Amino acid sequence: MSIKNKVLNYLEKKDGEFVSGQQLADTFNVSRTAIWKAISELRKEGAFINAITNKGYYLVRESAKLSLESLEKELPDYNISYFKEINSTNTYLKSIINEDTTKKILVVSSKQLKGRGRLNRVFESPDGGIYFSLLIESHNNNDDNLLITSIAAVAISRAIKKVCNINTQIKWVNDIYIDDKKVCGILTEGIIDMEGGRISSMVVGIGINFSTPIDQFPKDLRDIVTSIYKNDNSIPKNINRNILVKEIVNEINNIWDKLPNKDFLNEYREKSNVINKYVNLYNKDNNVEKAYVKTINDKAHLVVELDNGEEREIGSGEVSIRVTK
Repeated sequence: MSIKNKVLNYLEKKDGEFVSGQQLADTFNVSRTAIWKAISELRKEGAFINAITNKGYYLVRESAKLSLESLEKELPDYNISYFKEINSTNTYLKSIINEDTTKKILVVSSKQLKGRGRLNRVFESPDGGIYFSLLIESHNNNDDNLLITSIAAVAISRAIKKVCNINTQIKWVNDIYIDDKKVCGILTEGIIDMEGGRISSMVVGIGINFSTPIDQFPKDLRDIVTSIYKNDNSIPKNINRNILVKEIVNEINNIWDKLPNKDFLNEYREKSNVINKYVNLYNKDNNVEKAYVKTINDKAHLVVELDNGEEREIGSGEVSIRVTK
């Protein structure tokens, strides 16, 4: 048996436990370099072997990783593309819309190299995350179409509770939080029908920090982001990434299909971490105003009261917000 197969069998028997490179080298009486080469070859062949400094290697369980086979089993009506890494799932989906005859398109990746957020911000997308985009056919009512980001936020919150039994909060308009730290972002982009001049469909991009170790994020983000699980090794054995994707997709479709019923907005308000709080409003020029958040209305717009007593309704494309301390 080759060294790489011996290493794979050994890691499988350890069932997600960390094994140091030195321990593997001693076990098989080879050099650390030989172990590193064996791990590299296994990764190229598709094995999900992760490493953490000062702890060693571990093999990600089948249930803890994304796979095309599992996704297709869970979402048989979708045309699914899966990548271990990609520049951007939104960008890729938009590039294949005209090539695909189905409206049910889903693009999934374990890592993004050029993830994007609102207002052209960078969305950090390291290994350990779940990054996916799905195509949603628009409604005739454009006001309903503008609710898709808030619909996705409620769907994600429901799915994380159902699959992981973890409560989340929603930061208007497109972020999901756990314990006051960001765990998920949403980017929705409209596809315009050039002949009709209307939104024909929408690409909903979702990035979840599922089991990304905190040291994989840039230092300036480590105090404000979190993951559902601290690393792959801490994922409970009954938790499955592919099931979480399925539940989110199904929840989005369930809410979308029930429009114009807007009952989901009650849940959006209940989970909001900005209502009844003071916030700073930042416009596109980064000018700031202080305001008190009174509610979120049926357009999913923020209703705020400024310091001068003026009440203002704010749409999602107008500002970004930050809760004041």
